[in-house]
Amino acid sequence: MFNFLKKHKREKSLLQNWQISVDDSYRFINNGDSIQFVNADETRILYFSILTITGKPLLTGELLSRAPVTVAPKGNGWQLKGTKQGDSEILVCVFDFASESDAVWAKGVFNAITYSKR
Repeated sequence: MFNFLKKHKREKSLLQNWQISVDDSYRFINNGDSIQFVNADETRILYFSILTITGKPLLTGELLSRAPVTVAPKGNGWQLKGTKQGDSEILVCVFDFASESDAVWAKGVFNAITYSKR
């Protein structure tokens, strides 16, 4: 379904342990503590940040990774929120998109994200 998407090359980035497929036309923005991918007309924005679990936390990361993915209206558009866990990292994902019909695309991108520690 998403074979037209290519893995965006990111060397030594915050997302180095994650496989995230986005179209090469998306602009890559490194905010230092977060990463964004923005399409040309800014109708689709993918935001990622990482929480790192160290020591023996009171709450395990598994609790956060099991939280349901939500899609809800936001402003003049829609927003998907979800988390994924890999080892001691929790990937926080927030996708903003203009049209409710883009929810299928957003869920597909989210579901295709995998952890592969490098």
